[in-house]
Amino acid sequence: MKLNPEIALPNLPIQVVNRPAGKGSNYVFTDFLSKMSSKFHAQVGVTLSPKWSVGMPADRSSDMAEKVKHNPGSIGYVEYQYAGNGGISQIAVPNAAGKFVEASPESIAAACKAVEQPRWGRFSVSLTNAAGADSFPIASFSWIYLRSKSTGPARAAALGNFLDWIYTEGQRFAAQEGYSELPPPLLTEVRNRVKDLR
Repeated sequence: MKLNPEIALPNLPIQVVNRPAGKGSNYVFTDFLSKMSSKFHAQVGVTLSPKWSVGMPADRSSDMAEKVKHNPGSIGYVEYQYAGNGGISQIAVPNAAGKFVEASPESIAAACKAVEQPRWGRFSVSLTNAAGADSFPIASFSWIYLRSKSTGPARAAALGNFLDWIYTEGQRFAAQEGYSELPPPLLTEVRNRVKDLR
């Protein structure tokens, strides 16, 4: 009410939905909350497996989206594409510049640019609370874990072809699914790094 005096909010009990242990979305969300609150950082911290004091668990992102969508008064956290594709209302979150921003491919890309440029080769672990008025503050890369060297030439070639596709034509498919495309300078650095895996 205090932050949104012009909005008539329903008189409903709030139902919290969270993710169980070991989820990447927990890590991103607790990273953001730890940057916003020293108390949260001290009591919970940045973790894949927070010990939430309230809420019902949703094992998969699709489960989270369904529970929030079909339970009036519920609130949760889920990747942008699940909220956007599922028609779920989202809130605007204050960013490091003090501006309230909703998640979108553009605001997530703005966070990436704010953290990665001008060097573009940092491959930062965290994009949360990035600088810039247009940056969505709860953003992250999607990571691929690979061995540093392949076990054979045929496997190395197949992996190289797959990664080349991901970082070229595959980018448009990512955008169609609600993910942000990587900025071109960062794509160049990623493709250079991929060459070292062959």
